[in-house]
Amino acid sequence: MSWLVAHDVLPAWTAQDAPALKVTDWLETEGLETQSGIYDDQGRVGTIWTVHRIDENSTQRDDLVVVERFSVPIAPFGVSVDSIFTADGLLDEFTVSLATPDITANLHGERFHADFSFTLRTGRGPERFFKIPLTDAGMISGAFSPFAQLTDLKVGDSWRMQVFNPVAAVTGMGKRFIPMLVAVTGTERISTAEGLVSCLVIESPGVKAWVDDSGVVRRQEITLPIGGEIRIVPEKLNVGQREEAQRRFYQIRRESRS
Repeated sequence: MSWLVAHDVLPAWTAQDAPALKVTDWLETEGLETQSGIYDDQGRVGTIWTVHRIDENSTQRDDLVVVERFSVPIAPFGVSVDSIFTADGLLDEFTVSLATPDITANLHGERFHADFSFTLRTGRGPERFFKIPLTDAGMISGAFSPFAQLTDLKVGDSWRMQVFNPVAAVTGMGKRFIPMLVAVTGTERISTAEGLVSCLVIESPGVKAWVDDSGVVRRQEITLPIGGEIRIVPEKLNVGQREEAQRRFYQIRRESRS
């Protein structure tokens, strides 16, 4: 019973605000542009490219996810996730676009005083509007990479967040939004390309991530409602590959809208 209270009940009672995005040494360490590979038990699934843009008023994080194969018939597909954070590191706007040769989906959300207000459009259908309270959506992310950089964490921290699944939005299979209660549960040393690295462990049902001292997510393991378990691992940036993926993504989006 003590274990149950400590691991399941207490985090829900003590959930805090979601961590703010702080521009610290991780940008100098990892750079403004990064790349990660997506894998399942059969090998490579796709790639994630991330670009940060920073000024004195805001930080913008742009993710491009390209999935070459998947367990649903919409693959291959691309997903762009654009997140704008205030100077204080709070998520202010969130836009997700999915493009396949046959259909597109677009979600845009903006922070207001007490909630995030969303507009969702799939295919050529009508726009749908809805809200999620900030108490449930202080942090919002995409299903293929729930965590990015997380700073100033310590064991025992917990927060609530929402993960948007664009595949569910266009297929109707599974939930479009997945609520998560996330907790920092401990520390582990994991093997990376640079050797063993000590990391904080971030956990939620179906998700586990390892974050190093600078706030960089070194590994993520995610069990998707559709598609099973995937692993996301940082790798060396290939700028040419990223530019080609961007070109293909925008071309597919234009063609599917025409």
